[in-house]
Amino acid sequence: MSRDTARFVGWMASAVLSAAVAAQPTFRSGVELVTVDASVHDADGRPVTTLTPADFRLDVDGRSRPVVSAQFVSSAFALRASADRLLRSAAHYSSNEGIDPGRVIVVAVDEMHIRRLEGKHALVAATRFVESLPETDHVGVVGLANADTLLLTRDRAALRKTLERLTGIGDPQVQQLNLGISEALDIAEGSRARLADAVLRECGRSLTEYVNVARAAEDAGGGRDACPEQVEQESRAIAQYAHMQAGISVGALQALMTRLKDLPGPKTVVLVSEGMIIDPRRVDLARLAAEAHAARVTIYGLQLEVPVFEAAQDRVSPTAARDVNVRQDGVARVAGAARGAVFRQVGTDPKPFERITREISGYYLLAFEARDGDRDGRPHRIRVSLSRGKGELRARTGFTLPPVTLASRGAELTSLLRSLSLVTELPLRVATYAYAEPARAEHAGPNRVRVVISAEAGHAGSASDAWLGFVLVDSAGVIAATATQQARDGRYSFSAAVPAGTYVLRAAAVDRLGRQGSVERAFRVRAGAANEVHIGDLMLAPPPAGAGDPLEPFIDRVSGDTVIAYLETHSGAGAPRPDAIRIVVAAEGSEAVAVTAASPILARDGGWAVARAPLAIGALAPGLYVARAEVWSAGAVVGRAVRPFSIAR
Repeated sequence: MSRDTARFVGWMASAVLSAAVAAQPTFRSGVELVTVDASVHDADGRPVTTLTPADFRLDVDGRSRPVVSAQFVSSAFALRASADRLLRSAAHYSSNEGIDPGRVIVVAVDEMHIRRLEGKHALVAATRFVESLPETDHVGVVGLANADTLLLTRDRAALRKTLERLTGIGDPQVQQLNLGISEALDIAEGSRARLADAVLRECGRSLTEYVNVARAAEDAGGGRDACPEQVEQESRAIAQYAHMQAGISVGALQALMTRLKDLPGPKTVVLVSEGMIIDPRRVDLARLAAEAHAARVTIYGLQLEVPVFEAAQDRVSPTAARDVNVRQDGVARVAGAARGAVFRQVGTDPKPFERITREISGYYLLAFEARDGDRDGRPHRIRVSLSRGKGELRARTGFTLPPVTLASRGAELTSLLRSLSLVTELPLRVATYAYAEPARAEHAGPNRVRVVISAEAGHAGSASDAWLGFVLVDSAGVIAATATQQARDGRYSFSAAVPAGTYVLRAAAVDRLGRQGSVERAFRVRAGAANEVHIGDLMLAPPPAGAGDPLEPFIDRVSGDTVIAYLETHSGAGAPRPDAIRIVVAAEGSEAVAVTAASPILARDGGWAVARAPLAIGALAPGLYVARAEVWSAGAVVGRAVRPFSIAR
């Protein structure tokens, strides 16, 4: 982002939002859609990319809903335009296509559930994982004990140092008895069978003997042996401590989701932990799932290998195998609530991280029709499965949707406009055209120029409903124009009269599927000198539906058999007045004329003139072309305007 743009991002939020909240009705564009992320992988973790809506089955609150759209979104960057095309596009339009904005990936170390002497090998593997990511990815490394210090960066050296400083703080709880965490949990929940096993092992007698009054009277000193009670109390203490630790870690994850929520697009959190104890009755995983859905976060759990015996302990847990399973079950519950999975991390083995890398390379954006009760701000259960085909599917288990209003869409567009990086999930293209502003026009003044801004969202040739927001800022950081619009075909144009100078346009879009896109364009406009002809930009547009309808210019790709070429000129005092305009079309890089047209000039007072000419392009083959306008006066060319464009049949 340029320095000029950075100066206005703090100010334009209120400008865009105020334009959006002028009215408060619910936004409707045909049928409202609700979207949910889902991933389908093969046995090696590679995304399955060929599924259609018919391959999915979706239930909301136990009732079936048809999947109306299933779009595969590749997170792995693939250049969608040739290098020549990207260089070419920089001149006459700007696009977020072919740009790799980088992913957001966070390595979250669950320090409270990692012992002080453990986890170093896993963090070495995490360091290698971070260093293997493309340099365009924004990566964060944070300990859950200090989740509010998260900083996303592309500085891999700084990330490595952060990983090197992290260490576990979860020392084993001091115990007088040798009780495993799994049996302690069962005993705390009232399991008499588990209590009987522990009492027999730790106290040397069966539990039934202790409840025999005659046997108790024979105990040394004639009193009651407190061993069974100690087993039960220590089990409750172990369970309470485990639940408390888990609550703290889950709370920290929820806070992390909140910090990531304002960042556009999907995010990945890799949770490094030895495991945690999650009891859904005590830990609200529904809230975590809702936070993850709102932030579009997927959590992958890395379950560290826990040795059966370590130097800090003088005995082995009597339920070691079950303890590992119950800890892993806790991490699996957390990951499952956020559309993720758990992988076993042994030492510095890179395979779990390699599996995660493959899995996050793509996902499906599923859409289903909203019903009246969906957007009530309450949690709803959702279940997604495969109706046919093979693959491992993971999807959100719930969602919460507030009503969509102009204000909420305006806030979403504002967040996109404030983002320091471009968002590319939804393709977005913008073009600008500059024309002299007649002195008699409203708001006109010295050196005023009329700028026409045009945008289209969606893939070229398949634009769809979208909400668009714009901010135009000058070189002093002052907002020159703002606009928001619901565009039913994904296209919108507007104009603003501004002084000559350098400007930065930032545009953002959100479509019906919730896909987001943003793009930035810097350009310069100048006013013509008094003794010259000011030639405006050449515009290509489809024929308007009605004779008095305004033109809606193409950005780059034109369609149809005929396009309208439009040009404005302004002659200062003493400058020649145009008397003819000729427009020719040729293939890019060729001088051979493919199409030609002459336009009559509509002259107006003050030296202003307009030319419109239909160009018959129906016979042109697909490819890259250039339209050139020649402005003639008294038998001589006094100015030219050029507009590249493309045709794809």
